[in-house]
Amino acid sequence: MKKIAPLVYENLTTKQRIAACIEALARGDEDENRRLIRSCPKLTYVKIDARFSETMDRLLGLAMAVEADLKECVLRFLIVFRTDPESSSSHLQDFANIREAWKMTTADMGINEEAMASAGPSPSPVFELVEDLLPEPDAKKSEILSAEMLACFG
Repeated sequence: MKKIAPLVYENLTTKQRIAACIEALARGDEDENRRLIRSCPKLTYVKIDARFSETMDRLLGLAMAVEADLKECVLRFLIVFRTDPESSSSHLQDFANIREAWKMTTADMGINEEAMASAGPSPSPVFELVEDLLPEPDAKKSEILSAEMLACFG
């Protein structure tokens, strides 16, 4: 490969630099890849505490995942109930356990349950269909699920 002037490297746009890095990697040119990275402009950023912003992002992401899991439990219950009513109750048990685990997780983080319910994703109206049918949560399973949820925060 012929020698590229340093000025060329300095004037690459971000898009051009990324494309050039990918092409260098694709052809196995580690030296060119290192030159592209080394010549990339160095910037300094100021942002809010990453421990805060990342935890907030994870918390809201987990809230959406919990909501999706709860919806899945209700949908599974409704589908299975039509063909096998007796086994359908396991999906309601899963719903109760997940919801209890979420409450345990937010409580462990010092978050008020009502505040989280208001700030997080709106509960699905379909939950009202099963609310009166829900069993008591299994404490042991809920604790395990809560520990898994808390692990998302490191």
